[in-house]
Amino acid sequence: METMNDKYAIFLDIDGTLMGGSQAALKKNLDVIQKVRALGHKVLISTGRATAYLPENIDIEKYFDGVVSGAGARVVIGKKEVFLKTMTRENIKAFCEYNLKNGIIGVLEGVENMFFMGIIEEAQGKWININEENISEYMKKDFSIEKFTILGTAPKELESVLKGCVILQHNGYAELLQNGCTKSSGMEIAAKEFGVDMSRCIAMGDSLNDLDMIETAGTGVAMGNAVQEIKDAADMITDDVDNAGVAAALKQIFSLKD
Repeated sequence: METMNDKYAIFLDIDGTLMGGSQAALKKNLDVIQKVRALGHKVLISTGRATAYLPENIDIEKYFDGVVSGAGARVVIGKKEVFLKTMTRENIKAFCEYNLKNGIIGVLEGVENMFFMGIIEEAQGKWININEENISEYMKKDFSIEKFTILGTAPKELESVLKGCVILQHNGYAELLQNGCTKSSGMEIAAKEFGVDMSRCIAMGDSLNDLDMIETAGTGVAMGNAVQEIKDAADMITDDVDNAGVAAALKQIFSLKD
């Protein structure tokens, strides 16, 4: 285990935080992240996305020291997996059968692949469709699923259908997370690997699945476009995602020059 008594570990959400609609802002964020890492600090992704859904337009191994994915279900430092908690086969089966029966668009976000039910426009490449014809065959396979997602509003009934899962409803979609897996738990695991105290962790985010991370970190940073709950919990508020708010916050915290 490394010891970094005088260094920080920074945890960045992806969507709405690191990455928005501006490629110029993303580039600026990545450039400043490299300056921070050059000072000896560690910078990690902390995202609700599972490993198979990490954005392909970002070279994560080049720009980051690790990834907390699936909202805490998996932690990778460099190329080493230090934590993984996957959905149970029982919950996978129940989730698929419930969605197919009720015509719900659902996604199983995995380490290697993305599985889905219904019609999803972006489904390609690593995305595999599960339907009435092939579900019995897929239920025989071993899955490594980090979390579930439902497009639209998740029925409250799912809380009783699935065991040990928490529903986090957002605007337009819902995340179904495993009990005990949170962005803050993933942050704590990664920080311990680096020998960094939680008081020297910095977390930046914009949505409800960032709340526990913002509250737990020594310094919580809300994006200018964050939901109000995140802004209320944060120690500081930076610029919007499309104005490179991550870069602005890092420059302020570490007194970096342009």
